[in-house]
Amino acid sequence: MENLRAYREELLCRELSESTIREYLKDAQDFLEFADGDEVSMELLIQYKRELLDSFKLSTVNNKITIVNNYLKFCGLNLKLKQEKQQRKTSLDNVITEREFQRLIRAAENLKKTRLKYIMLTLYYTGMRVSELKFLTVETFKNGYMEVKSKGKHRDIPLSENLVEELGYYVNSECIESGTIFRTSNGHPLDRSNIFRQLKEIAKFAGVSECKVYPHSFRHLFAKQWLRHNNQNVLELANILGHSSLETTRIYTTLSIEEQRETIRF
Repeated sequence: MENLRAYREELLCRELSESTIREYLKDAQDFLEFADGDEVSMELLIQYKRELLDSFKLSTVNNKITIVNNYLKFCGLNLKLKQEKQQRKTSLDNVITEREFQRLIRAAENLKKTRLKYIMLTLYYTGMRVSELKFLTVETFKNGYMEVKSKGKHRDIPLSENLVEELGYYVNSECIESGTIFRTSNGHPLDRSNIFRQLKEIAKFAGVSECKVYPHSFRHLFAKQWLRHNNQNVLELANILGHSSLETTRIYTTLSIEEQRETIRF
C-alpha cells in the first residue's frame, strides 16, 4: 500500500481544503490499522464494512467507504466497496443462535480445534471485535477486564467469571505465560482472515449455515444475550460494545425473522 504522505500530496494537488484532507487521511489511516498488514482483498473490505456498520450511522459509513475507495484507487488496486443505498436494517438476520453456537463449540472440540474453540468463547462472552483479540493478554485477563486502545479511544471490556476460568484453563494447558493469548506458532497475534477461514470450515462440520458464521456474528449474539439478561439496557450495552451512537445499539432490541417465527406458538 502507498504511504499516507504520498496520498496527502495527491489530495493537495486536487486543491482540497485542509479539513477535508485531514478527514481523508484519518479514514485511510483507520482502514490501514484495521488491515494491520494483511493483504487487501474483497474479503477484508467486506469485514471492514461490517465493522463500520456496527459502529457508525449509515451516512457516516458511506462517507468512509467513499474515502477508502478513493485511497484504494490511488494505490492502484482494482477493488471497490459498494455503498449502503437501502435504509439501514432495523433487525439482524444471518446471525448464529445460542443452539448454533453450542454446535460450533462441540464441532471445535471434536475436530480438536482448541484455539478456535476458545476464540469463539471469548467473542461470545465479551462481544469484542475480532480485531480487539490482540489486546487480550495473560496479564490483563486475570484482572477480570481488558483494556482496548484503538483509534484514539479507550474502553474497558469486562470479562465474566466463566470466561476467566475458561481462559485460565487454556493458557495453562498451552503453557502461555505472558503476552497475547491467541497467537501463531511464531508468537504473533492471529490475523482476522485466518480466523474467518477457520470459522467457515468449522461451520460446515457443525451443520451451521456458513453465511451466519463470521467473527462479528458472535458479537451480535453476545449483544442479544446481554440485553435479554439485563432488562434491555441499551445505554450500558452501547458502552460495553464501544458504540458511538445508540442508533447502532438499538438494532439488537428488535427480533430477527427467525426469532419472530419462534414467538408464534399457535
